[in-house]
Amino acid sequence: MEVVRFVNRIVVALLLLPALAWAQLHTSAKPRPSEPLDYETVVSNISIGDMRAAIKESWKHGLNPKLYWTDSLESKYSKGANVRAAANQAYLRMLNHLYGGSVNPQFVGYDVKFVKKDFLSPKQLRAIVLATGNDAKSLVDEVAPQNAPYQSVRQGFVKIYPACTDGTWSEIVPVNTSLRLYSKNPVISQIKKRLAILGYKMSNSDDVFDGDLLNAITDIQWNLRIKPDGEISPKGKVWQFLSVPCQERVRQLQVDMEKMRWFPQYFEDRYIFVNLAMSYFILMDTSNPDYHRVMSFRTVNGRPSRKSPTMRDLIVKVILNPYWTVPPTIFSEDKVNDLKVLTKAQIREYFDSHHYEVWSGDWKRRIDPTSIDWMALSEGRVSYDISIRQLPHLGNALGVVKFDLTNGFLIYLHDTNQRELFDVPMRQLSSGCMRLEKPFDLAEYLLEDTAWDRKTIESMVARPGEVLSKSTEIPVPKAKQTPVYTAYLTSMMSSDGVVRFVDDIYGQNTAIKTYLSPLFVGEESSQYWGLN
Repeated sequence: MEVVRFVNRIVVALLLLPALAWAQLHTSAKPRPSEPLDYETVVSNISIGDMRAAIKESWKHGLNPKLYWTDSLESKYSKGANVRAAANQAYLRMLNHLYGGSVNPQFVGYDVKFVKKDFLSPKQLRAIVLATGNDAKSLVDEVAPQNAPYQSVRQGFVKIYPACTDGTWSEIVPVNTSLRLYSKNPVISQIKKRLAILGYKMSNSDDVFDGDLLNAITDIQWNLRIKPDGEISPKGKVWQFLSVPCQERVRQLQVDMEKMRWFPQYFEDRYIFVNLAMSYFILMDTSNPDYHRVMSFRTVNGRPSRKSPTMRDLIVKVILNPYWTVPPTIFSEDKVNDLKVLTKAQIREYFDSHHYEVWSGDWKRRIDPTSIDWMALSEGRVSYDISIRQLPHLGNALGVVKFDLTNGFLIYLHDTNQRELFDVPMRQLSSGCMRLEKPFDLAEYLLEDTAWDRKTIESMVARPGEVLSKSTEIPVPKAKQTPVYTAYLTSMMSSDGVVRFVDDIYGQNTAIKTYLSPLFVGEESSQYWGLN
């Protein structure tokens, strides 16, 4: 146990040094020439009592007040000691964690493409302090991420967390019988109460399996990525869902709030957000104050072995009838083994039927696929010696519409030739790119007020049986080049007021908890969270 505590203290120290940018948060005798203010001067007119109260309420953002306003600091404060410097530092440290997080995203995994955010400059912080009238709680609200996904997760946290401490969220003991519509069992009353906490509509809490419960269970099964049948089976995934402790759900929401602190504090008036864990796309456009536009639909995202990245990017181009240049790893891992068992005639048929072309690695020479010794082919040769692409047609892996982004790791949004996948609950199936259920809707939006209206776009794409020899690239007007945010959020409160959870099949939550655990885990009482 002592070893564990020692290791945790080391981890805390390693986390806090880079995450807090503590040298910046301390009063400095040598302030930056361009920033004559230091942080402690900026907050010096906020009362210590207000700082204490604001820190005590930081649990509403998933933070641990005791990490900042410690028992030692509380003892000194209650005895009337001068704690101004310590209070300033505690408050600033909390603000820094709130603004940019305490976990360096570069430590989480290769799929996270963010770097640690710097804290606000003293000048920026002073502007907010003045705007909020030196009110500590208002300053917290302003420094916190304002983007919609963060606020949705935070609202879910505030909704769920009190149930952990007031006894509302009680353990539900599974029964060894299937529960379905019209079933009657005492445990059903407990299930209804639990689901009501999550925000599901329950007109009563009796022991009868009614329509409200059926709707909720069907929704939960979809989120669990299983085909909904509306039943609660013994030892099934629904029981596993109902058996998750309240504290574990709280941790899940905490972790997702931490992720959204890596993102910009504010999103633009027009942006796209893709939740990789829940496989949905949403476009928000509030640029016109008189008419807000919302577009939402399903996506197919990267499988666990080929994760879609957490990132920010920009749509700059719409491509109709795209070629698909097959990434080397995909061809090596997914295609080569199939080719190794084929005869030359079958190889030619394979390439012709799928409309694949083989080119030299420099794209200067077309190669006959039957001239290649596929048995001896390695991944390196696919990368450098040959390139493979699929001609534009309706059965192209990218479908007939592609949306180019600016990243250098071959991730983009696109149509698909497997539209049936949008009807299944488990949609982490791609090789990393994001397939869109309604690509024509997005193309129409991005190209509105140009010559490319919906009718023109649809008239240009390949018809069944048609194979084309070129693509049509359409630059998105600069005013409509839309930011794309992708995040792996396994929990969120939706617009209907329901807090939904999905499994962490990427393992991203587990990685973040490894870093957060010394900061947030270890004390489970409400006093640890400073709710009093």
